Amino acid sequence: MIYLPDPYYNPNFAGTITSSTELAPGIRVAKFLGARGSRNQFERIKGDTAQIARNLYMHAELMRKTIQNSDFDDYRLTVAEGLYVPAEEETPTADSINDYRQTGKAVVYQLIAPNGKIDLSKSYDLAVYWKDYCNYDLICLDYDKFDPNGSVSCQIAVVMPTTPVSFDLHFQYKIETRFNTKLQSSNELVEILV
Repeated sequence: MIYLPDPYYNPNFAGTITSSTELAPGIRVAKFLGARGSRNQFERIKGDTAQIARNLYMHAELMRKTIQNSDFDDYRLTVAEGLYVPAEEETPTADSINDYRQTGKAVVYQLIAPNGKIDLSKSYDLAVYWKDYCNYDLICLDYDKFDPNGSVSCQIAVVMPTTPVSFDLHFQYKIETRFNTKLQSSNELVEILV
C-alpha cells in the first residue's frame, strides 16, 4: 500500500532532520526523544536520521488521529519510551521493542487522565481505537504490577514497519496483551482491571 504523507510534513522534503523537524501539526521529532529526564539528543544519533524521521512520521500520524478523536479530549497521550540509544556496550535483543526503538519503528505510549494518572480502562479503549482505525505492525497492550499494594500500570507499545522513501508500506496488524511481560493473549486485546 502506498501511504500518501502530507507533503508539508514529509521528512523526505525536510532537508536536514533535527529535533525541531515537524512530523505533523504540533508534533516534532523532539516528542519522541524519550521521557522527561532521559531525553536523547537527536543531533547526536549516529543512525540514518532521515529513516528515523520517516519511521516516526507514522507514529506522528497515530498521535494526530488520537488528538482528533473527541473520546480522548481530556486525556494526554505521552511518549513513555521514545527513540532508544543503547549504552556503550549494550546490544538490544534482535526484533525486540528496544531494538525497534533505535530506528523509531517502535514507540511506547501512556494515556494520562485529567487527574494525572494512567487510566487503565481508557488505555484499553485507545488500543482498540488504534487497532480499528490506524495502521501498524504491532500493538501491544502492556500491563505491569509494580508493588504488592496492587498498583497496576498500562502502556501501549506500537511497532510500525520500516518506512521507505516511497512510503510503500505493508502493515502486519498484529495485536497482543501482556501482563508483567508475560503474553496473555495474541490476536486480541484483553482489558485487565485490577
